[in-house]
Amino acid sequence: MKVLRFSALATAALLLASAPVSAQAVPSASDVIAKYVAAIGGKDAIMQITSLKQTSTMQVPAVGLTAEVEAYQAAPNKMATKSTIPGVGEMLQGTNGVVAWDANPMQGPRLLGDKELAQTLEGADFYGNMLYPADRFSAMENLGVADFNGEKSYKVKLVRKDSGRETTQYFSVATGLIVGAETVQESQMGTMQVSSLLSDYKVFGGLKFPTKTEVNMGPNKLIMTITNVVINGAPATAFDIPEAVKPLIKK
Repeated sequence: MKVLRFSALATAALLLASAPVSAQAVPSASDVIAKYVAAIGGKDAIMQITSLKQTSTMQVPAVGLTAEVEAYQAAPNKMATKSTIPGVGEMLQGTNGVVAWDANPMQGPRLLGDKELAQTLEGADFYGNMLYPADRFSAMENLGVADFNGEKSYKVKLVRKDSGRETTQYFSVATGLIVGAETVQESQMGTMQVSSLLSDYKVFGGLKFPTKTEVNMGPNKLIMTITNVVINGAPATAFDIPEAVKPLIKK
């Protein structure tokens, strides 16, 4: 009986002793995000930026496709992408902050609406997608430590306030940088599960950017490799509505 009593007391003591350690071991979602913002260059540096121009190469290994991509972003919520595919032509996607479009030689031009529009506008949230301010989300939760692509990471669940879209971001425990993400993507073909691997961070204009992103959408894999980032390099005309899209807009 004495042995049992001692064992119970010892177990209770160990649980009490370990509780504070466990609580401290997993930081809050806001602390994880603060470390990330500091890791890429800090809030002050980010707030000095009003636009970005990125040039990259896109590859779809399964079909042997390679495209050159120019992407533009500007505060507060504008973005535009032009992908040039040999033998196919130009694919245009973007938003001027009000309307969003998708135009390509295979399917023609179209305006985005409903969930696609909301998703695009959130994707164009210039400062929101670098700073992750709490007011953009209805939920932010650190689900603990997980292994993501061989990297010990904090698994953070984020739910956007406007659309309700849920994303799981993986932040490296060691560096604070984002190493991956999982979410649901709305597209013309329906809803798709999407996972992304981010790596090869490099410094452009004092900020770190992942220069390699591997995107997996079902059986399809897409690899984006950034070759250059120009800070404040997006001209205002980059977000003009394409001529092919203008007739679709109701007056």
